[in-house]
Amino acid sequence: MIQLHGSGEKHRMHKTPPLVIILMLLILSSKASSRDNMLPNHLRLNSALTCRLVGGLTREQRTICHESPDAAAIAFEGLQLAVKECQHQFRWHRWNCSSLAVKSSNPHTSGIMKRGYRESSFLYALTAAGVAHSIARACAQGRLLSCGCDPLGYASHPRDRRANKWEWSGCSHNLAFGIEFSKKFLDAREQEDDLQSRINVHNNDAGRSILSSHMEVRCKCHGLSGSCQLRTCWRATPDFRVVASTIKRQYRKALIVAQEELNNGLSVLRGRPRGRRRSRARPAPKTSLLFFEKSPSFCEADPKTESAGTSGRVCRIGRTSRSGSCDLLCCGRGHALIRKSSIKPCNCTFHWCCRVDCQRCRDDKWVAVCK
Repeated sequence: MIQLHGSGEKHRMHKTPPLVIILMLLILSSKASSRDNMLPNHLRLNSALTCRLVGGLTREQRTICHESPDAAAIAFEGLQLAVKECQHQFRWHRWNCSSLAVKSSNPHTSGIMKRGYRESSFLYALTAAGVAHSIARACAQGRLLSCGCDPLGYASHPRDRRANKWEWSGCSHNLAFGIEFSKKFLDAREQEDDLQSRINVHNNDAGRSILSSHMEVRCKCHGLSGSCQLRTCWRATPDFRVVASTIKRQYRKALIVAQEELNNGLSVLRGRPRGRRRSRARPAPKTSLLFFEKSPSFCEADPKTESAGTSGRVCRIGRTSRSGSCDLLCCGRGHALIRKSSIKPCNCTFHWCCRVDCQRCRDDKWVAVCK
């Protein structure tokens, strides 16, 4: 019933249409969680759709997604951040992460993440770090209801021993919450009794450990004329490219886990450097990447690994050992030179005030492409 002001008593009420009453009752009787009720309508709708539309989620992940839709949406942003960085780090490799771009916000649906390749280990570490990175920043930006700025005393961190000279202020990125959600959401994909899953979890942890080791202390000076009499400092996650580059270095020296060690079901994963004679087994370092399956050449298209091959890829003419060189990237098939033309502004002239006139010139470049 709706009340009308400024009318007589007999006109103070009027009947609400039955359809409106039904809709109001449906809304009031909905069993949405308290967290969802606190979210704005558009965010609540988008989060619910995200949980339904993203493919390749396990039952456990879907449960987490419905329980924490806002955090899950940020986690998917972290996965896409990892995909973009993968494409940058491997842009001159035979396998260049191109197939991951077509996946529905979830690179774990890719065929290569179901294998035990060295490249797979890189992806697991990178995606785990990407989710933790995005969640930690979102907490500090106020984008999540379930977390905020890191509430702990940061002076306890080993890098912060000079913290007594600083004034901790601002809003530190909540890395602890980011790592916790990354573990909860991504490690839920793995089965405890599956040895391959244990390797995946190890690589997830390696990525998160590398992210944690690159946390930065950022400060802002206060005082007259920038005298910096007082500095307020906070901890922040680094640029994700720094993290990805470190994971890439670990990729180059990843440890292979022998198949017989997998079959024995050892409680501690052990590895040995690839390409060397088998040495005494030793526990893998925390930030080491582990793999157990030899990678293919990635020269030809392979639907099993969703590799597009290298035919048609742009390559570099020059030293054979150079990353992306035509000799390596084209797998011995040779390359062709193709002229690419584009129109660019040229011979620009500045006129006072305030106009710039440019001519349009044709720019021709010769590009090497693998056969």
